[in-house]
Amino acid sequence: MNANLIGALVGGVVAAADFALLRLLASRVELDETKRVLNITGLSQFVLLPIVGWFVVPLFAGE
Repeated sequence: MNANLIGALVGGVVAAADFALLRLLASRVELDETKRVLNITGLSQFVLLPIVGWFVVPLFAGE
């Protein structure tokens, strides 16, 4: 496995944890708009964090 793939996988794991925490927070909030924003933010992390990991980890790994 190269550093790009490792970075994307780590980004996916962090996104899953962040999504779970944001869903937990959304369940405690009363406003519907806030719940929607927290859910959209959690879902967007599944796209953004693996992409960031794909490009950033090779920089730190020296590849």
